[in-house]
Amino acid sequence: MVTMDVILCQPYLDGMGGVERVTLEIAKKFNCKIYTMRYEKGKTFCEFSDFDIETIKPSLASKPFGFAGGLDADVRARLTASAGLTMLGLKLKGDYDVLSSHLSPSEWLRNRNPRMCWYCHGPNGAFDTSTDFYNIMFKERLPHQRLFLRAGFAAYRSVELALIAPKIEKICTCSELTKEKIRSSLGRGDAEVIHPPVNLDDFACEEYGKFFLHTSRIVPEKQFEYTIVAFKRFNKSKHWKMVIAGHMYANKRNHDYLEMLKKLAIGANISFEVNPSDKRLRKLYSDCYAMLFSSIDEDWGIVILEAMASSKPVISINRGGPTISIVDGKTGFLVNSPDEMAEKMHLLAGHPGICEQMGKAGRKRVEQNYTWKIFLRKMENAFKETAKL
Repeated sequence: MVTMDVILCQPYLDGMGGVERVTLEIAKKFNCKIYTMRYEKGKTFCEFSDFDIETIKPSLASKPFGFAGGLDADVRARLTASAGLTMLGLKLKGDYDVLSSHLSPSEWLRNRNPRMCWYCHGPNGAFDTSTDFYNIMFKERLPHQRLFLRAGFAAYRSVELALIAPKIEKICTCSELTKEKIRSSLGRGDAEVIHPPVNLDDFACEEYGKFFLHTSRIVPEKQFEYTIVAFKRFNKSKHWKMVIAGHMYANKRNHDYLEMLKKLAIGANISFEVNPSDKRLRKLYSDCYAMLFSSIDEDWGIVILEAMASSKPVISINRGGPTISIVDGKTGFLVNSPDEMAEKMHLLAGHPGICEQMGKAGRKRVEQNYTWKIFLRKMENAFKETAKL
């Protein structure tokens, strides 16, 4: 048995999403030291406190970017720029076998630190002009702000393409879609797909209650209005309920979005649960009838696996990661409009046997393809390839 010394770099430990879960499980497996630019203990998984976490101080070159003021997305963009410039010049202390980086711009550490296995959850969406996310960002800005951002994005891409991407020894990614994005945006067609999984033991089915669930982070990119419109067209008799549940960062953009959703949902028998506990989310999965999903440019979508692990079928927009994890017509449905989503809700609501059959097929699919045992075995092999062990 080969024991490896693995160092992790995750620039922002300030959330409880799929990226943080992947980072945490790798840290558990290899007992990693973790480098980060921002660690907010109360906002991420409490298990991170069990590890040696070193907060990286911004470099002098990154100081002009600051983090205060402007749109929330602008603050994040400046934080990314500062983190990139800091990591570009940072030389890590001590020796290690593998440097495991997560989320851009952690891969910029490769400039001065070798043997990197970059788990790319998706090329930075803010710098990919082909994505809906990129277009949404620009709609929120004044003309002079757009010019400034385009110049910044171009500079970022030039560093990625010329200085960073060619040096990285091994790239892994979450889906076939992100592999293609890495090929087209970074010129690397050799990324290995290792799908993020779930822990089956955390999820179960208690019943098929009379409500549909849509859970995800409450941000505009998740497009909750799509499922609200679909549910309203399905539920004209008001006999069913819909629950929207998800974590939300407290900022004006997200608050305004939530208020818009609540207005859209008036009179439709839709309830909202903001920042539910893990226990509460698992209960919602366990008791719901089926799951709805409509995110923009979703590279993978871990909540879909969580619903499937709970033996619930998923009705999802026919885009992104769901087209890989969902087997259309067997573990759920892929749809192209709110009207089509409403039709599939009618089908499942009228045929409980089909709903249960699809749900059980979904759990079996997760068991066969998307467990931590499978994921960590593949990551260990990727680390060995990187370290040449």
